[in-house]
Amino acid sequence: MPDRDIMAAAVDKYGGARQLVKCCEELGELTQAICKLFDGAQWSEDDIEAVVEEVADVEIMIAQVRMILAIDPDMEQRWHDRKLRRLWRQLDDGT
Repeated sequence: MPDRDIMAAAVDKYGGARQLVKCCEELGELTQAICKLFDGAQWSEDDIEAVVEEVADVEIMIAQVRMILAIDPDMEQRWHDRKLRRLWRQLDDGT
């Protein structure tokens, strides 16, 4: 089954509101996995894999957020471009 169909089935089964909450949970788990990297001097393979696993979960949930909110891809791209331009200006300004 294509990825989009699987994610649409999850939204249908659990509901949009529940999946938005699930997205918040997955974001929290990614935050925890990243913070764990700072617990030690060396990043273990397991620590890195935990981050990668949570990144995958978050990416899947973000795709569902796009579906639930019917986010316009052009609007999302405009915001993406704005944020990258802002980052570029910050890098260029040294801030």
